[in-house]
Amino acid sequence: MYINQYGNPDDPVIILLAPMMVSGADLYELMYPYFTKSYYVISPDQGGHGNAGAYISADDEYAALKEFLLDNNIRDIDLVYGASLGVAVSYRLFLDKTFNVKHAFFDGVALTKSAGLAEWFMKKLFRSRKKKLSKTQAEASKSLVKVYGYDFAKMMTKNFERITLEDIDAICYACCHYDLRKLTDAEQRKLHLDFGQMDPDYKYSKKTIPLYMPNADVVIRDGYTHCSYMAAHPKEYVEQIESFIRL
Repeated sequence: MYINQYGNPDDPVIILLAPMMVSGADLYELMYPYFTKSYYVISPDQGGHGNAGAYISADDEYAALKEFLLDNNIRDIDLVYGASLGVAVSYRLFLDKTFNVKHAFFDGVALTKSAGLAEWFMKKLFRSRKKKLSKTQAEASKSLVKVYGYDFAKMMTKNFERITLEDIDAICYACCHYDLRKLTDAEQRKLHLDFGQMDPDYKYSKKTIPLYMPNADVVIRDGYTHCSYMAAHPKEYVEQIESFIRL
């Protein structure tokens, strides 16, 4: 993990954890024009992305983030945001009683203890696309363009170039295994869950949400798939995040 920091450390703390194929710096650049207040933003590059090393595990990534926060005496966090892969680390931070996390906003997460079939399929899919990309050297993957638009797909494709096969395996595992427990009422009041209505990860989460976090704030984006609302409507998305922080 490589820690990107933006803004004044005296301002409220926001931690942004990006999905696969998006670096922390990329996520910050997408969101920061639309924040209406000043924040101290910590937006790490996770393993396999940006300036970070290899992706080993979600536990390894979280250990690096936690060490940074403690070394810098950061314990009060206004928002931890995670999308897809980023939720694997965000979830750990949210449940860590070392910190006072006031709000958590998770997008496109498969909230399941073990999704072996999904993990197998993801590995096969990303390995295949990695092989194809190495042959075509495309600036933007056509399959990504269809879902996220050309500019976002171009950014994702560039990040995918440096992700290794070993990174893919570790990332897919992290995305498909969560240590779920029943959240307290207080924890549920702090939590927002966001899904595209066509997101494959939603089929897992809609089974576990009633069991572990039935009173969390949940929004389903009609007509959208995995993290695609964020890419299509960053302004409205950030406005909704800020509205949630103010609750």
